[in-house]
Amino acid sequence: MSDKQIPGKITFIHHEKDRAVIEYFDNGRKKTIQADIFLSKSVGQKKVHRFLIGDQVTFNLKKTGSKGSITYAVNIQYQYNTALELLVNKATVENKFLGYIKITDDEYFVKEIESYLFFPLLISSYEIPPSEKETENAVIFKLENIEKPDNIKASLYNHHYIPEFLEAVQHFKKQSIVDGVISKITPFGIHVLLLGKLKARVGIDEELKKKIATNSLQVNSIVPLKIKYLSPVKIIVESAFAG
Repeated sequence: MSDKQIPGKITFIHHEKDRAVIEYFDNGRKKTIQADIFLSKSVGQKKVHRFLIGDQVTFNLKKTGSKGSITYAVNIQYQYNTALELLVNKATVENKFLGYIKITDDEYFVKEIESYLFFPLLISSYEIPPSEKETENAVIFKLENIEKPDNIKASLYNHHYIPEFLEAVQHFKKQSIVDGVISKITPFGIHVLLLGKLKARVGIDEELKKKIATNSLQVNSIVPLKIKYLSPVKIIVESAFAG
């Protein structure tokens, strides 16, 4: 293996196989080389860098096969990505982009239409995932976690939530009582299922403590609740027992 670190640029990524193509120059001649991006870590970083098209990198050459007939890139080190920096800068002003949804091994990504950069798509557990048909049309999305370039994700502006979540939204707006079915009781809280599908946890107050102690509340018991906080990623509820 060569000890020399060679500068190059990732021009193609096969996300299904974690393979990439790196373009570089050798004695003034443009060349390309295959790389296994899954096994490559950036020096000085504890986690694997999520490589993107346009990443400027350095790497070592390694030869394998009979008589060293196959050369590939190893020890890939991320340097910077101008295209990503431009998108992040734009997101600080107007966080709205156009792209296409891509499904790879049951994971969802969004490919930005101009840069061809792929971003993992955030999908709430209360959301209906995009269908194969929806991958045919362009979608509007925004970037999340832009302060952490290695952890940037995409989220859609248009969401399709399950009916149970939409019903929970109405209960939250009206602050009406909603029944929860107890699925588990621990010293730290009661785990409940709202409307058949939404998971939440109730803190144990004095009233609930008494009912648990007298076996008035057990697994599969119904407990009246109020939703105090609701978002696509979190539901906070409290007991609504009178007195």
